Amino acid sequence: MLEHSLLSAPLFRVTLDSSPAAIRLSLPQVLARLSAADALTFPALRPHQQAPWHAFLVQLAYLTLELQDDPRPPTTPEAWVDLLRNLTPDHPDDGPWHLVNTDWQKPAFLQPPCSPGREVDFKRSADAAQDIDLLVTARHHDEKTGKLPLDERELDTLVYALIALQGWSSFLGAGNYGSMRMNGGFSSRPQFRLAYLRGSGAEFLRDLAALLDDREGLSEQFREAHRDGAAAEHRLLWLPLWDEGSLPLGSVHPYALEVCRRVRLVRHQGLLLLRRASSNAMRVAAKEQRGVVLDPWVPVLTGDEPKALTAQAHSLSYRKLQELVFDRSKVELPVLAKPSDREYNASQPGVFIAQVLVSGDGGTDGWLSRELPMPAPVLSQWHSAPAVLAQRSQLFVSLAGLAAGKVLRSALLQFMDGGDKVDWKNRDFTRAVEPWLSRFEAAVDEVFFEQLFATIEARQGDIDAQRQWVSWLAKACWEHLTLASEALPTRQGSRHFALARAQRLMELSLRKQFGTFLAPTGTTPFDGIPPVTNQNEEPAHG
Repeated sequence: MLEHSLLSAPLFRVTLDSSPAAIRLSLPQVLARLSAADALTFPALRPHQQAPWHAFLVQLAYLTLELQDDPRPPTTPEAWVDLLRNLTPDHPDDGPWHLVNTDWQKPAFLQPPCSPGREVDFKRSADAAQDIDLLVTARHHDEKTGKLPLDERELDTLVYALIALQGWSSFLGAGNYGSMRMNGGFSSRPQFRLAYLRGSGAEFLRDLAALLDDREGLSEQFREAHRDGAAAEHRLLWLPLWDEGSLPLGSVHPYALEVCRRVRLVRHQGLLLLRRASSNAMRVAAKEQRGVVLDPWVPVLTGDEPKALTAQAHSLSYRKLQELVFDRSKVELPVLAKPSDREYNASQPGVFIAQVLVSGDGGTDGWLSRELPMPAPVLSQWHSAPAVLAQRSQLFVSLAGLAAGKVLRSALLQFMDGGDKVDWKNRDFTRAVEPWLSRFEAAVDEVFFEQLFATIEARQGDIDAQRQWVSWLAKACWEHLTLASEALPTRQGSRHFALARAQRLMELSLRKQFGTFLAPTGTTPFDGIPPVTNQNEEPAHG
């Protein structure tokens, strides 16, 4: 028996910009609306599921259109039904598009079949979408066990959880292997991409068009990676039988929709349950690839052993992100994170989008998301002369490091000590100023790319660009010193006296570190204040 067809059942709750009232759509209706550039919002979609859902829709559409004489996405649900059925010609009952298929020797949606007698492998059960999803649950976690029960009125929550589980899981203990698109066990599948027009429909169409334009490039890369004449026959990896073992990588389409885990939905006492079984290997034999499998959204770290990016908690901070985005000597960006030739020639502003769910040992370490508005001149230079942009970006990072470490930190320590012979190595002082340095770093992070891109858009040379950035850094140093002096303790009896010493040191440090990049100031009243030791010198003793 088959239940809940994605081809016909209106499972997905959707809102439109034109109306706040939710409507319900089937999967073909969703694809048709997106193909018409409608800006759909999916209210049941959780933040960490947005990237998996976007990728699923784009990959699915690409797989249906790749071999069509006219690859333009249709805007009618009926046309999409036909295209989706073309992916499953051996299943006239549409079983692979149903959430429940009671014949376990046949596939259900994102659920591979098993051999007769192997049903006993499926010993564990889940009755809530939250327990299926990527986020690890427990009674004492923020993500509670049993959250989002499998309610038949809200089956879109189940679909989103299944998509995330099957295409974005990392290793989670023996028998629970991760995606072929990740670099090893506790890894992640980042999504780096460009957007020009915003909204789910426009972003879907942009990525789909970029992939379709790159069909020949993809074929060439696949042939280069698999010189044995591999056929890339498998597109929906829940169609082949899966009892044990792995599919050869060469038999899998680079943009195939993956299944990491052996699962089946069943009806038990009138309720839906997800049965789980372990596996003795990855679904696709790709461990040695380290995640380098032509994923169109995943950056690759180049070197002697190229590998897919494994995101850490700091990966989207300005220091790391600027390296990932601009340094072509270390990072190969995926096809959807770069302007296509057509987009480059159009010379339009865009937005760089980076999203990733950071994986940890036995859990997840946070959902990271960042958007960088990129003016047209920046995108142009990024495409035509990336080394120039990378050099300036790294220069800005170095200047920010000097401002934090050599200027602000020294002034804060001077304030806390208060004397003319500062105990620079005092651990209590060091611990006390760290939160203020973190606040400064957060302030830099907030404006870094905006300031950097402004110098490119204004066509400034390196000297003028540095002068503008140093001006912002100096102002931020003064502001953070003032705020910190209102909260930090000082050994000096007079807080005013201690602040004046710190201000004097900051002025000297700014001049020493940044020299001609600073305009003359002379605004800080230092008269009558004893001199202080330069932050880079140990005070004289005796």
